[in-house]
Amino acid sequence: MNPHGSKILRSIMIIITMIIFTMLAYVFNTSGKKHTNVTRRILAHNTLSDSNDTQNKDSDASEYITRSYHSSDWEKLWLNNIHKWQHNGICEALLEQKEQIGIFMNSTCCAHTDTDWCLIDDSVHQFWYNTVDTRIQLEKPLEIRHVSAIEAIFPNNKKIWSWFEIKNKLTGHVQYEYIEPLVSHLRHPLARCRFADKNDILLVDRSYVLPGFDKSRKSYLFDAGASSWNSGAGGPSLSYFATVWKRYGIHWDHIEAWEGSTDSSKFYKTVPTKWLSKISYHKEWISTSPTKSPFVPSIIESTANLNDYVVFKLDIDSKSVESEIVKYMMDWDKLELIDEFLWEHHVNNYLMASNWGSSQDMTKQISDSYEYFLFLRHKGIRAHSWV
Repeated sequence: MNPHGSKILRSIMIIITMIIFTMLAYVFNTSGKKHTNVTRRILAHNTLSDSNDTQNKDSDASEYITRSYHSSDWEKLWLNNIHKWQHNGICEALLEQKEQIGIFMNSTCCAHTDTDWCLIDDSVHQFWYNTVDTRIQLEKPLEIRHVSAIEAIFPNNKKIWSWFEIKNKLTGHVQYEYIEPLVSHLRHPLARCRFADKNDILLVDRSYVLPGFDKSRKSYLFDAGASSWNSGAGGPSLSYFATVWKRYGIHWDHIEAWEGSTDSSKFYKTVPTKWLSKISYHKEWISTSPTKSPFVPSIIESTANLNDYVVFKLDIDSKSVESEIVKYMMDWDKLELIDEFLWEHHVNNYLMASNWGSSQDMTKQISDSYEYFLFLRHKGIRAHSWV
């Protein structure tokens, strides 16, 4: 080969080598970027799964999280029979469910004693329950000498308590959040069935409500229907949320409350000093539409974000207003902003007729209430029936 041809060949080889190195560098760089992005998502997701974040709302990792609702065996029994029992057979059905009731009641004991008795306490009402013979009484049994401190409850019996399954599709990690089952007429299961007189303590007892317990996020309480910190027709809501949620490590960062007939000065006089800086009270009747203020879902949307822990309680004893808000929520594209929803649905309930009177929506049955709460739970919301 002549010298000129040799130079041309070397030049071609150099150019080919440079092209190959350039292509390899590009491939390596692109692969590295993809690997980095996946690693970041995996790390974010692992952090999320290993934390106490029960709602799994991390924006980067949420696409890898599935959250599904599962009815317990006891709930399934009621879902399959509520149409048959709802008009006159609720208490009779419960008589055949003594095993489920026993397990449920034992699970709600929040303080234990040196006897077979335990204390069930929702911060407003308390009673003593015998875990062996199922007796209930208001007075402390004389044989009790020691009572443990009141603590949060953490039931996990899937035959009784329904649950949310939160699964990390990348790591396979699974965690469970338990919630009270949809049974009876959607308050304490034994309300109106254990005590026959008008002083039935279980009628307004909330010991059956099982809160979520994510103390890692900023917490908001939106309470529609709060005229006082420490009193109310069925018992106060604000002091209840402050006390019971504290058992789970939640100290509210901010509270918004509405009620249309109580003056602000009268309301704030009932609020403990340590809570005054955290609560905003509005003497207003809430709206049924985002076109008119105050509409609570819109306020939640403008106040909280997906990383916050949000509880919304709705109880203003207006069947039309409440129903319209719930219907809006069921189609709301921002429903995931809400972690927990509490609502007393006034329907055609023969056990509650004497209490609810004209506030009952006689076009709706207890089975309709089941459908509302079941729908919201399948949407990932911890929906609780209120008192």
